[in-house]
Amino acid sequence: MNFTVQLREKTGKEFNKKLRQSGLTPGVIYGIKDPLPVKMNADHALRFIRSMQGAKKVFNLAVESEGKTDERKVILQDYQMSNWGKKLLHADFLEVTDDTVVSLEVPIVLKNEEICPAIKEGGVIQVIRRSIPVKCAVKNIQEFIEIDLKDLLFGESIHVLDLDYDEGVKPVVYGRNFTIVTVAGRQEEEVEEVEEELEDGVVAEGEAEGEAKPESEEGGE
Repeated sequence: MNFTVQLREKTGKEFNKKLRQSGLTPGVIYGIKDPLPVKMNADHALRFIRSMQGAKKVFNLAVESEGKTDERKVILQDYQMSNWGKKLLHADFLEVTDDTVVSLEVPIVLKNEEICPAIKEGGVIQVIRRSIPVKCAVKNIQEFIEIDLKDLLFGESIHVLDLDYDEGVKPVVYGRNFTIVTVAGRQEEEVEEVEEELEDGVVAEGEAEGEAKPESEEGGE
């Protein structure tokens, strides 16, 4: 993957505002050398970012300046969008080597949904987290983490420490083995329907036969 930017001659709020009005987006490269301000075509940059589909990928960033091109190996560390999410306002590129250790979010991909026992029983897969925080060297970055559903039963969940990670990749977990995927559906809905009927005034079985309510349910004193 490759992307091209240009050296940004000036910095500051007013200059960046003019850049955006002309269809450009300011950015910065940092990590190994001194921070380098850059600019790029806003529409091209946004399409490039979206093409990565949320994954952290290493790519070559070509920096053009005075007829020369300087290539750097980077990852897209962060970017900011406008309030309406339609315009790219800024992009941060982290310059790396193969051994640079980074913290990042890796997207998940579900596998074998068509043979999942929980789904066959009427369950619905609920994805609690779409990505998993990990720490690893750049050379070990996973494009995605695969979650196999072939043995997932109704009522079960898959947690962050249940998954297999590539060599050198460690999930970032602080005190809680949080849930990634769980199952909801038919059985849970049936319980909710009964509870809703009772709340809407449907007479319970004991009351239908003339049984007296306990004093505590009649309001007491």
